[in-house]
Amino acid sequence: MDSTVKKDLIIYIHGWNSSGNARKAELLRAELANNTEYEVASHTLKSHPREAIKQLTKIIESEKKSRKVFLIGSSLGGYYAVYLAEELGLKATMINPAVWAYKIFENDRGENLNPNTDETYIVDQEWIDSLEEIFIKSPDIQKYLVLLQTGDETLDYRYAEKYFSGAKISIDQGGSHSFEDLESKIPEMLKHFC
Repeated sequence: MDSTVKKDLIIYIHGWNSSGNARKAELLRAELANNTEYEVASHTLKSHPREAIKQLTKIIESEKKSRKVFLIGSSLGGYYAVYLAEELGLKATMINPAVWAYKIFENDRGENLNPNTDETYIVDQEWIDSLEEIFIKSPDIQKYLVLLQTGDETLDYRYAEKYFSGAKISIDQGGSHSFEDLESKIPEMLKHFC
């Protein structure tokens, strides 16, 4: 590939209380380090959903000026990725996504600490409302590859299976919310992004 031509960009969107250096982000960067067509970026997101979406939108719109952009979203990052994929016309891969995030966080109200950034923040009604504002009722299923594991101890995979019904869905028996053996799914992701 001509070195003056920019590679397509895959943006990994981390989950709740994680960071741009999450295990999956590092794994994807390492696995695709020598790939001639794609490079991987991951950013530590603001803790407030509205700020995280603004941050990601700005990055994506800037990158889209010079190359193709694709998304990989994990857990809450998957929820963000659906909104961004629909709003900005992108393809995305979901990894154990939180599909009704605004309902899930009812149990996490109050002060929270992101152990990866040491940031303390409050989950309140306004924080939860900001998640509901970006909920996509009927996603364009052609945009998505959905990777699920039945052993996800945080989210019931069946909700995502139902929400993304008709999309390309891969369900592994067992596994965990962290998603085991993600590297084996990379060829499938890249095929989806073609």
